[in-house]
Amino acid sequence: MKPTPGDIFAVYNPRFGAYTAVQVTALKVDGKSEMASVLVLDWLGSAPPDAAAVAAMAPARINFFFWKEHHVHDWVPVDVPRGYTHVGHRPPLVVEGTNSYGGWPDGSPLHAQRHWEAIPQAQRDLFKQMDAERDKSVVFARGDVEVHRSTQRLDTAQLTAAPVLSVFEALPILTSVNADAPVPGLFDFIRRRPFVYESVVLGHGERHVDVRGAALTRFTVDVTGVHELHLNEGLDFLILVGKARPGLRIHAEAGGRWLTLTTSEPTLTGTGLDDLGNLHVTAAREVDVAGIVRRFPRLTELRIWGAPGYLRNVAELAALPGLDTLTLSDMFGMAPDEFPGPERLPALGRLWLTSIPADVAAQVKKVYKAATRAGLDLSVRQPRKADWLAENLDNPFRVWDGADHITATQAKKAAALYRQARSAALQAAAAHASPTDLASALEPIVRAYTEGFNKLDARQTFIYTEEREHIHEALMTVLDAVDEERGATGASMEPVGRDALIEVMDSIRDF
Repeated sequence: MKPTPGDIFAVYNPRFGAYTAVQVTALKVDGKSEMASVLVLDWLGSAPPDAAAVAAMAPARINFFFWKEHHVHDWVPVDVPRGYTHVGHRPPLVVEGTNSYGGWPDGSPLHAQRHWEAIPQAQRDLFKQMDAERDKSVVFARGDVEVHRSTQRLDTAQLTAAPVLSVFEALPILTSVNADAPVPGLFDFIRRRPFVYESVVLGHGERHVDVRGAALTRFTVDVTGVHELHLNEGLDFLILVGKARPGLRIHAEAGGRWLTLTTSEPTLTGTGLDDLGNLHVTAAREVDVAGIVRRFPRLTELRIWGAPGYLRNVAELAALPGLDTLTLSDMFGMAPDEFPGPERLPALGRLWLTSIPADVAAQVKKVYKAATRAGLDLSVRQPRKADWLAENLDNPFRVWDGADHITATQAKKAAALYRQARSAALQAAAAHASPTDLASALEPIVRAYTEGFNKLDARQTFIYTEEREHIHEALMTVLDAVDEERGATGASMEPVGRDALIEVMDSIRDF
């Protein structure tokens, strides 16, 4: 269903156990897509709102870790998803435009606001004051490490330089704590900081990780060697890295029902998260849907990104009765008659398929055509034939092939630049045993790689934030190959010095 500016919709949020509301404020055409500007409203109810409630609604003002209150106002796909009920119409409550893009909001911003409001007022007031007027007074200094009172982010160098972590208790706007080496007492410190909402902790060496009582909404943790992981209430995103042991036990609020888990191990051996709601599988090579269904039978969202990868037993998706969102990208190995039709996925509200077998793509477009008229958000892009997969298994720029704003020539040239850099880098690795000599030999290769993209983008600008990340990641893949080559030949176990090479790229790139 296509909305009209001014339309107000209610949607039930099971985490709240209540209905929330949004308003469509504008429509626009963006390239080949039509978009709607959607505003979150400050309303909660045990039932859909009546006319009086609609008349009293106002824009929500969210203050979650922002010193300045702001509206949640995003451009989203124009079709109203399933589950959103039209409850009224008023002139748009906010008329200024927005540059933010996202999905149809389901009340999560209000949940974040409630979290903020649970923090004592005095601490919130100090946070706002300090964020507006930064205090540069030094709290801790040792060698080259210096921490100011207005510091919001701590890393390994700062954490390991301090004699005790309690010195950082004097940081009133600390919001992010990250480490990639053991830091005694780190998890206890995170639990005590009311504004630390994100943390990446790698190489910690702990067998038991406990962040209960923390304010984390996003937590990336290395589970190598971990026996037990206790998560805090209110956590939205859990990213697991490393190798999980078979006996890993994970304890989460509501069995993980409100959690989004990101992992490269889709079946995640161990126990816990039996009620997991959302599963994101990255860098997938071989994924068995039957194993995912057995491990996480209550999934409502499943997203899989291949490296590329192969999806087995895709028909078993029908065994997920609550599946609302399915995204597959760079996944192959399935046949058209295996992919379940809309009658077998009755709860499906969003189906996004990118870079999948061409015959499967054609079949999905055919059988799901009627479902789009009933509110399904369907996107099927970049169908691939068998010969494409054979040619692009080692191409990190394969996602550019068929992208809306990238020409076939640009995609082909990007792949050529990558392959040229990889070949030259491996030749340099074979010729130079000394890490210093190798670093010198790699510098002109990085220059040539970067200048190639400068020239490509100069002809017609197409490299933006996402494409810039792809270019960087592809270079890291080249350096990974160099490290693997040196390790295999026994030349040196010392990894390539990447920081200096990244500086070379950054100093000359125009994109």
